[in-house]
Amino acid sequence: MKTLKRKDIFVDGKMMKKILIRAGVLMAIALPLSGCSDGWCWPFDCTASKSSSGVVDDSANTTTTADTSTTTTTSTDNPGTTQVTSNAPITPGGQQEFELSKVNWLHTNVASWPVTDSLKVNIGAGLICLEFAGSATWPTASIPHRSGAYNIDVNANPWVFVYRNGAWYGGTWEWMVPNGTCKNKSSVEGGHIKQPPLNSWDPVSGETYYFMVSSIARGANLNNFQARTNIVPVVWP
Repeated sequence: MKTLKRKDIFVDGKMMKKILIRAGVLMAIALPLSGCSDGWCWPFDCTASKSSSGVVDDSANTTTTADTSTTTTTSTDNPGTTQVTSNAPITPGGQQEFELSKVNWLHTNVASWPVTDSLKVNIGAGLICLEFAGSATWPTASIPHRSGAYNIDVNANPWVFVYRNGAWYGGTWEWMVPNGTCKNKSSVEGGHIKQPPLNSWDPVSGETYYFMVSSIARGANLNNFQARTNIVPVVWP
């Protein structure tokens, strides 16, 4: 058996120190790359629901709050229940699920008109914008401008669907011109709908309304073109 001398012990100690330093450097490099915040969990799985520091990963339970300043859209539309992709909350007051077949139409009933365009609704800076491709392609009709001084070419009407007195009502609230997809937010109200029971209605912040655009549905025999967009739920800001 070989007897270790003081010199050998000293050399071995230096080598061990170098090994420990190298291991520490390697761990310092590898730890951030592993995604771990705790040194004692590496090199094991640090993506588990609970880490060694006791922090729970609850990302799977994250909920999204609808932001009405951004686009809200639907994925499907049919004459029955309108299925929506947004998390728009139910209107206070026991609102029932929106069904197109149960709407009381205050202007032309367009439920059977073909859905030809996808609608995106944006609200912000005092405007409500209803973006759809048909704005540039749907045919126009000429109506007198409200000033009475000249005529104006229009090709669409925006709709709002409101739940009131235990029922859904749908009415148009403006005229739209080709490529003119933005209106004043203040125009979404009963004075523009002009039909009871929504003629005195004002939108309420936090309530959910549904929006759609159709070819001309306000006024008699302005054109024979029938088309509409899908229906979009919006939480009023």
